[in-house]
Amino acid sequence: MRAVFLMVLALFALTGCASQATFGDAITQGEPTAIPTPVVPSKPVYQVERGKIVYERRFFGRISPLVTEAIAFEIDGRVLEVLVDAGVDVSEGDVLARLNTAGLENQLLDAEEELAIATSILESADSKARYDSQRAAIAVEMAQLKLDHALAQAGEAASDDDELAIMLLRLERDLAQVAVDELTSGVDPQLRFDVTRAQKRVDEIEATIAKAELIAPMSGRLVSFWPDAGEPVIAYEPIALVADLSVLEITDEMDADDLSELAEGMPLLIKRAVLPGNVYSGTIASLPAPYGLATDDLVHVAFDEQPPADEFKVGDRMNFTVVIEERDDVLWLPSSAIRQFSGRNFIVVQNEGLQRRVDVRLGLEGDGRVEILEGAEAGQTVIGP
Repeated sequence: MRAVFLMVLALFALTGCASQATFGDAITQGEPTAIPTPVVPSKPVYQVERGKIVYERRFFGRISPLVTEAIAFEIDGRVLEVLVDAGVDVSEGDVLARLNTAGLENQLLDAEEELAIATSILESADSKARYDSQRAAIAVEMAQLKLDHALAQAGEAASDDDELAIMLLRLERDLAQVAVDELTSGVDPQLRFDVTRAQKRVDEIEATIAKAELIAPMSGRLVSFWPDAGEPVIAYEPIALVADLSVLEITDEMDADDLSELAEGMPLLIKRAVLPGNVYSGTIASLPAPYGLATDDLVHVAFDEQPPADEFKVGDRMNFTVVIEERDDVLWLPSSAIRQFSGRNFIVVQNEGLQRRVDVRLGLEGDGRVEILEGAEAGQTVIGP
């Protein structure tokens, strides 16, 4: 069996030699087969330089009017008609919409009728009191005339009958005077109170009806108007917004990490976020608490000079670039030249063909540059990773 195996092995060896002879013409006899040399990519080389590093941040916000005022009805109700559309310019005092006041109008008619009745009753009482007062005054005069006549007739020697008649006339005069005194107090105070109460009710309903009109509080652009005719509204819930478009700003909402790098008064540059256009200078006007004095949660960016009218629309997306910090005459390398390992920052310095690792301490980074505080000198050649 071993002999058979050896014979098969020899047969395969002969076959392999024949194949090499058949395809060996392309190889020079005795020449070794060439092995391609792997391509070793060259590594970037940098120079440690001295210059300026600027650390800046770019943020995005939207065009907003600086002065806006929300508008709301002062009473609940249902919108009867909308007189303007969002996007139009309005003037202070313009009526923008009205509520359905049919129910209030009916209440006003009832109140006016109640006022008319109370007024009529009071006027009648006043008229009667005036006539009664006149009659009482005349009665006093008549009583006084009778008394004067009786005294004259009696003379100095008045009889008992004359004395009695005179005394009765004096009482009659006094009673007439009491009637005059009673009438000077006027009509029943309740009647006047009824008129006052009815008038107050009329005034209240009329004032409520007046509140059924939505009035523009300032001149500007009606930026938004939400309800349509027939829809209900709630008192003092804003349903429209009017804006003064003569003064624009940029607003943005940021997280705490971004806000911590900013300060009110920082200068910046403003431009459109997508389309090319003019570049404007600006300033961070206010930041939300506790970073600044803004009364809301937004960052407010002011233009140093207002852009031309119709240059921007409310809601346009803008970017603004803020220089956070800059340093002059510092050592720097491109950020790509810095290597890291196990939390260490280092560079590979080449000197006379020799390379060595050098730990570095980094400083400010910005615009692709990083400040080298320690570990490198100007002019050194650094091999990138």
